Amino acid sequence: MEDKISQTCTMSKKLFTGITFLLMLFLVTSCNSKVQESQNSISVSGIGTVLVQPDMVLMNVSFSHTAPTTKEAKKSVEQTMQKILKILQEEKVEDKFMKTISLNYDVEYDYRSGRRVRIGQRAQQSIVVTVNDMINTPERFSTILDKITAIDKVDVQDIRFDIERKTELFKQSRELAYQKAFDKAQQYAELSNRKLGEVLTISETVNRDVAQARAYQNNFALKEEELSVMSEDAGIPTGEQGVSTEINIVFSLK
Repeated sequence: MEDKISQTCTMSKKLFTGITFLLMLFLVTSCNSKVQESQNSISVSGIGTVLVQPDMVLMNVSFSHTAPTTKEAKKSVEQTMQKILKILQEEKVEDKFMKTISLNYDVEYDYRSGRRVRIGQRAQQSIVVTVNDMINTPERFSTILDKITAIDKVDVQDIRFDIERKTELFKQSRELAYQKAFDKAQQYAELSNRKLGEVLTISETVNRDVAQARAYQNNFALKEEELSVMSEDAGIPTGEQGVSTEINIVFSLK
């Protein structure tokens, strides 16, 4: 009986040793395979950026009025809105390029001698206006800006220059990114006396809008006085804006 138990233990030890050996062999083989694979491939990145002059502008127009009652305040805001709509219609801005982003009715307070005193009801409205075709009619935006800022109690903020159609720009930026990555890989292959093989993987790291403004950044808010000065000479600097794509490519090496 003791001999059978001893034989069984011996067989178990041999089996365990055999499994352990096979496992170690598999791990070593796997590691060697990965090392060999990494030695026969190269990973490079490329960034492609396409910049063009913006052809559209978005601006936030807000206005508010305070009156004894909400009804009166609301009426004043509606009158201001009608003036703005008339200007935009005269300048042929379509309704789809005007959007209300906020409409508020609040109680207006003032602090006098440390006490909060109610002074009336306040109505406030904010709209976003998009002016397109900036390339062909650059003076149109300046004209609209002049007319709107001339209205009493109207603020124009967050003027943003943009590009209406970006699909083709993104295609071009991807082509540039790929070409830059390919050129890098080709050079590294030549430096290491190897030849570039097929593409193993392609991954897009970043795909975004970019802006390089000469005088003003993409997002900015200007005071009304500055807007008046800018619109007088119609020389509003828009800078350049476009899109950027960054990719990572793994090539095989021969």
